[in-house]
Amino acid sequence: MTKKTAIDVLLHPLRLRIVRAFVGGVELTARELAQRLDDVPQATLYRHVKRLAEAGTLIVTSETPVRGAVERTYRLDPNTGKVAPEDIGTIDPETHLKYFSVFLASLLEDFGRYMRADDVDVVRDDVHYLQVTFNAESKEFAGFMKELEALIQRFVKRGPTKNQVQRTVSIVTLPERPMKAKQRCI
Repeated sequence: MTKKTAIDVLLHPLRLRIVRAFVGGVELTARELAQRLDDVPQATLYRHVKRLAEAGTLIVTSETPVRGAVERTYRLDPNTGKVAPEDIGTIDPETHLKYFSVFLASLLEDFGRYMRADDVDVVRDDVHYLQVTFNAESKEFAGFMKELEALIQRFVKRGPTKNQVQRTVSIVTLPERPMKAKQRCI
């Protein structure tokens, strides 16, 4: 499967939720995944798990016979979501916009699902959304991103424990572009 096709498979709001359920080395059966994502119809969930497995995003780690069927246990391929910079550069702007739109739709759905819960408390749950602008030269920004990636990976690599809450952190970086004279608002 090509990188572009692998990205297309991954960038679907429900598939992103499925992938996040496996973060930290978690291994789950489709049944266990259905318990975690109990708002998703079972047939829909199984169809998307199958698609992720076909794409190589989910790897079957074991198969157990259960009442005449085979129950598979899955884990996330550790290379999921890793696309080489040279491959990213070959994707056209319209496709990047499509991918970003799916990312935003997924983020909006996640936030909406949280806000529709019965016990919403953004202070207790430590919910944040913010946007920060700062200035940095190219080398400084590359160093910033390297440190941020290392920090994130330190937490991602840890397996879940009893008192931890799985959290989603979404980060977007964009350079500010000065508006052209014709675009300036008055």
